[in-house]
Amino acid sequence: MSLGSSMMLTTTLLSAVGQPMGPWLDTALPTLSDEPVEIVGACPATHLVRGVQLQESPELYTIWFPERAWGRPEAMEVIAQAAEQMAWLLPDADPIVVGDISTQFGGELQGHVSHRAGVDIDISVFWEGGMTVKGDYHRASPNNLDLEANWLLIRSLLDTALIERILLDQRNILRIKAYTIESGELSPDEADRIFPDPESRDRSATGVVHHAPRHLEHMHVRTLCWAGG
Repeated sequence: MSLGSSMMLTTTLLSAVGQPMGPWLDTALPTLSDEPVEIVGACPATHLVRGVQLQESPELYTIWFPERAWGRPEAMEVIAQAAEQMAWLLPDADPIVVGDISTQFGGELQGHVSHRAGVDIDISVFWEGGMTVKGDYHRASPNNLDLEANWLLIRSLLDTALIERILLDQRNILRIKAYTIESGELSPDEADRIFPDPESRDRSATGVVHHAPRHLEHMHVRTLCWAGG
């Protein structure tokens, strides 16, 4: 990490740790503005354009299937920034595990409805002790989550300002949301802006972290596209 990056990251952390986020949250959450990014729907939805392959960086992240780790430059930027920030925040935790993104030219990817355009990233959750696992975990349960690590991962992703949506099992969401409030990381109102009430009538139009079945062991992260497609 460069000195400039370290100073900028330190400033970000000092403004966020231990107090409500305020302006940080306003800049991290997606908006309706088309500058400097556009909603992912503006990008091709069925194939990958300007695709690049995620490069090895074992000190920051583990790539599960390299042949399925192709994506748009924005997705690569999200992974690099979030992984670097996690290494800074939790140096004793395992590197994040990156699962499926897309194949080289996108299109249908076996086992997925999405992952066709290089904007969807599967990232494994953290288990107790800052542990990550490639594949199934025999003790997978919301009760075995590392709440701090998973919140810091979500926060690091949001800090890129390139996140449209994060999908996760609702049981995980409830535990992580409660942690952010009880620890003082977020006020209840701020927590609702990131983790919307599943009973809310406008939940699909608000917040970032939403429920999806079969997402107990990983997060599905959808990135935004830079203006210009």
